[in-house]
Amino acid sequence: MRQPFLFFCICLLFSTSTLAQSKKTSPAPQATEAKAVEQAVVKFFDAMRASDSTLARSVLAPNARLISVGAGKDGTVLPRETPMQKFVEMIGQKHPQVLDERIWDVKVAIDGDLATLWCQYAFYVGDTFSHCGVDAFQLYRSATGWKIFSIADTRRKEGCDLKAAQAAKGK
Repeated sequence: MRQPFLFFCICLLFSTSTLAQSKKTSPAPQATEAKAVEQAVVKFFDAMRASDSTLARSVLAPNARLISVGAGKDGTVLPRETPMQKFVEMIGQKHPQVLDERIWDVKVAIDGDLATLWCQYAFYVGDTFSHCGVDAFQLYRSATGWKIFSIADTRRKEGCDLKAAQAAKGK
């Protein structure tokens, strides 16, 4: 009777030790993937700042969507979709001032080939503040890296953390 109990205790101790060891080693690949997801999003905003539609397309899925959630003129909150092709064309046009979306408080969640990036943002035209909100990106892992297939955002002019936006400039 005593031997099966001893065997059970040894197995339990071994499995607990193995689990603890795997928890110590597994965050590194997850952190690397989270950084790769963030870099895809940063590349998208770099493309916007550079008026480079080719660079923007390089991180977008062919069927990517852009949706804003906010109140219309009558106060009803509805999602509004902007055709991604139209948005990318706008990115590619030369603008008198840089379109600069600054992000911070980035959170990335990954499960296999699906990732979500959630962040605060402030949008500037040149040095002039336009609006702020939250961006929510959905990405998938393709053969060539993480690709954005959905962008959803909120937009407001009040309650914005402009100190954090200023600190995020150039990141």
